[in-house]
Amino acid sequence: MKLLTRRAFGLLILTLLLVTGLLVFTVKYTINADSWAQHATNKHLYTDGQLKTAGKLYDRNGEILLQTVDGVQKYNEDKTVRSALMHAVGDSYGNIVTSAQVAYSDRLSGWDPLNGAYRFNDNLSSFNSDMMLNLDAELCSVAYKAMNGRKGTVGIYNYKTGELLCMVSMPTFDPENRPDVEANPDQYEGVYMNRLFSAAYTPGSVFKLVTAAAAIDHLENINTRVYQCEGERIIEGAKVTCPKSHGNVTLEQALAQSCNIAFAEISFELGGRALQDYAEKAGFNANIKIDGIRTVVGKVDVTEAEGGDLAWAGIGQYSNTANPLTLMAYAGSIANEGIRVTPRLIHENNLLSLLPGDRLQKKRILSEETADTLGTMMRNNVKEVYGESNFKGLELCAKSGTAEVGGDEKPHSWFVGYLDREDCPLAFVVVVENGGSGSKVAGSVAGKVLQAAVQRMMEE
Repeated sequence: MKLLTRRAFGLLILTLLLVTGLLVFTVKYTINADSWAQHATNKHLYTDGQLKTAGKLYDRNGEILLQTVDGVQKYNEDKTVRSALMHAVGDSYGNIVTSAQVAYSDRLSGWDPLNGAYRFNDNLSSFNSDMMLNLDAELCSVAYKAMNGRKGTVGIYNYKTGELLCMVSMPTFDPENRPDVEANPDQYEGVYMNRLFSAAYTPGSVFKLVTAAAAIDHLENINTRVYQCEGERIIEGAKVTCPKSHGNVTLEQALAQSCNIAFAEISFELGGRALQDYAEKAGFNANIKIDGIRTVVGKVDVTEAEGGDLAWAGIGQYSNTANPLTLMAYAGSIANEGIRVTPRLIHENNLLSLLPGDRLQKKRILSEETADTLGTMMRNNVKEVYGESNFKGLELCAKSGTAEVGGDEKPHSWFVGYLDREDCPLAFVVVVENGGSGSKVAGSVAGKVLQAAVQRMMEE
């Protein structure tokens, strides 16, 4: 009897171990199966570290960006397209973590947890692993040429539908002719980073859009107040300077002239908590998830800031950093009556478009009244300062930024805004690293790309 009891107990232990092992395997499979299958040592999918076969990757117009032919990756035939879209498509070695080849490797490879890797077998699978992106290859090529080899990024999206039409990051290279990156560290610094998604820069004066929004909502009679700028001002022992003396300016004039003195005074009156609140409403200190790809988090920490630190923070300096896509989406929310529509990289197929319901990710960032006031001021910036003739027919609303980065380096050049056109609801951002003047350098790039974007939309 004792022997039977011991055997039964042993069998129970073995059964429990088996069940526990199956549970652990099931949990690990659920969590890790994708990464296991996509490992380069998986001979079902890979040969010499590259996919044997994969779905084709297209731009929004059906232009092939990447395909695998006889186990060899083939990019677009045009070198400019290949270079312009390298960060969106990815290089052959998976170095760009936000690229389609890495972020959507399971979909492109045709693998899923139920069917495994055998979806490649035509006899066993009817699944389609092709993908289409919202990006316009020709428009991205225009942006690539407009950047003229300078480091930075260009982004354009439809602030009504969320479609990301243009995404270019510099430096880049032709993925079919990889240069010796390691031997040229200065030329290719950060080449594997998509600067639209994964960079954070000092925002400079484009941050004044955030400070202005807080002022509109919190400061009484802000639209009729007058600030005096003589070129510099001492605030709590700290010197705040302007490139020139602007004289007496209203909030609208201060935004157009990018008057640091006026915005320093406004920031000081608002206080750190109000400024922090509006920075976080704008998307700072949080990332945006773009079809599964997360943007880098910008940083604004001014809750306890005082005196000169607070003044410079409201101007967009201090320790502030901003992700370019976050500011592009913020400009889109101003255009869209205060509602931010999250950008989308993957093109929606016809089947999904027939499904009921609103699949756009929307979030109210500003009140409709505040967004309208900011939009009017941004339109005034173009008319009074940047020059309507430089942006013919665009109905441009914009804010420039010249962000000081310290040392002997030239400031980063920013240009952010949107088109006030029902037929072309586009928001944009341009950053040129160490480019100098925001309106002249980044603004010039934006003008060229936006004109091409409007033409492309009119052709669709």
